[in-house]
Amino acid sequence: MKRGSWSVESTIGLVFTIVIAVIVAMVLAVIGLTAYAVTNVAPEQTIIQKVETTGDVRRLCIEAKTGERIDAMSCDLIDPRTGGVRE
Repeated sequence: MKRGSWSVESTIGLVFTIVIAVIVAMVLAVIGLTAYAVTNVAPEQTIIQKVETTGDVRRLCIEAKTGERIDAMSCDLIDPRTGGVRE
């Protein structure tokens, strides 16, 4: 039995199939992007604080690193009398 033209039922079935395919694709895209965001680990920033001594001079150095890259570094002289950092 062969039909020569489209019927209302077949048109509704085709539209329903396309809508379901779009919904499934969107759900898969959301699941994929969520999994990518969860597994893509960004490097953490660490702050390192240390006292460096050269002869009688002592410095307090603070270093901010992301992974192996140094983002910022600051060294201040330590006052030998008070033990505090000189401004």
